[in-house]
Amino acid sequence: MLNVRSALLVCSFVAIASLVAGCSTGGGDQPQPQVAVQPADSRAAAEAAIRAASAAWSQASAAKDVDKAVSFYADDAVQMSPKGPAVRGQENIRKGWVPMLATPGPGLSFQTASVEVARSGDLAYETGTYDFATTDKNGKTNDARRRFVEGCGGYGQYRPVARARRRQEPRGGLQTAATKT
Repeated sequence: MLNVRSALLVCSFVAIASLVAGCSTGGGDQPQPQVAVQPADSRAAAEAAIRAASAAWSQASAAKDVDKAVSFYADDAVQMSPKGPAVRGQENIRKGWVPMLATPGPGLSFQTASVEVARSGDLAYETGTYDFATTDKNGKTNDARRRFVEGCGGYGQYRPVARARRRQEPRGGLQTAATKT
């Protein structure tokens, strides 16, 4: 009986020692826990990049440079306008920009009011106003001023993926919303 008792005592000691050794955090070939590293906060740089891209886009639009203006759209962008169907893809969007920028008059320009960037830096949105001024065949200038919201994404490549705009009532109030890339 002493041998059985001794054997049980040795087995218990070995089991406890193994458990303690297995749960220890020091040394040996045990992997050490990884500390999560937060990515650097790049929101300010992302905001500056979005503002710069938007200003360049506005300049291209005001200059009526279709190729440059359309180059700011992502290849898979979706453009939505009031009372119009969704237009998918950069080439199809281009087809709408050609006649729009060919319209006589000062043209299209926009101004960024604010930019919000996710901490991850891969998603952002921009708000602002745009002005589309045209001249009719009698020489009268028609000026359409609207607000917009634009979504940007692409893991550091800031290209508009959605642009929302609101129609103005004749008195200047806002009444409906639609999306345009």
